[in-house]
Amino acid sequence: MKPCKRIEIVIEQPLAQRMAKLLATLNAPGYTFIDHAGGSGDRGLRRADEPTGTSTNCVFVIACDDAEITDQIVNGVRSMLTRSGGICLVSDAQWVRH
Repeated sequence: MKPCKRIEIVIEQPLAQRMAKLLATLNAPGYTFIDHAGGSGDRGLRRADEPTGTSTNCVFVIACDDAEITDQIVNGVRSMLTRSGGICLVSDAQWVRH
């Protein structure tokens, strides 16, 4: 196993394509995209079953073993999250390489 950072970004569903493009410009090593995420937070209840997606969240999960790129991603998404809402979580993880 290799130490890495797990970056999770939760944003509103309509912003998913913009976030994917932003992650590409920030040299993210890849991501897993989880569609139709729901929950409750400072913006109230977010439903995962709404057909229009206006009250639905999505999640991007990134495993990054480069500290510089991790910082680049976190600092790069901060302005989008400040404008649009959402969260970015960074935690220590172990990458099972195959």
